Amino acid sequence: MAVGDQAQSGWDRRLTKQRLELVATVILAVAALATTFSGYQASLWDGIQSTDYSKASALRTEAAQKHTEANQLRLADLSVFESYLEAQAIGADELARFYRVRFREEFEIAFNAWESLQPRTNPDAPPSPLAMPDYQLAVEQQARDLTARAESTFAAGQDANSYSDAFTLATLFFAAVLFFAAVSERFSHRPYRAVLLGIAALGLIGGAIITASQPLTTG
Repeated sequence: MAVGDQAQSGWDRRLTKQRLELVATVILAVAALATTFSGYQASLWDGIQSTDYSKASALRTEAAQKHTEANQLRLADLSVFESYLEAQAIGADELARFYRVRFREEFEIAFNAWESLQPRTNPDAPPSPLAMPDYQLAVEQQARDLTARAESTFAAGQDANSYSDAFTLATLFFAAVLFFAAVSERFSHRPYRAVLLGIAALGLIGGAIITASQPLTTG
């Protein structure tokens, strides 16, 4: 080989080496930034998940309290109604009036609707005002609303958890990119370096696709 050809070959090798080093540097820099970003997003979504789960738990507790309150009101309405019927049955009109004026408004509405069906002679009438569709407890509706909010908040927490997992997976991809790009610097044989950088580039693309497919948050 002529001296000129040897010099040209040496120049080509140095140029290729510089290009590979430049590619490795770019991949390392991008992967480092991407690792930091995806780790940050995973941490934020973890915090959102924890907050949503805590809120959902508190809402369920409040809903349970409202359900308990509704059951207590239902029992109280039933007790006063039974006492009213007993007073009527024994002809104690004054005692019956005593209980009648103590009907709660929500029960009063259902009682009037029940009375309009003439339950004493109508076998198709519900057994008591509590079985009427008019018997609606506001606190029970509040309990249902709280339960629905709890389920919605818990679902949001599950979504946040899946986003966090995705960003964590992307972080693993970027960590692998850092490894292969850094290891490529250890090899002087250009094909080996090119293969390792190719693997790193694929990992970078994979991590970028995962990251781009997830919603971002500021916490």
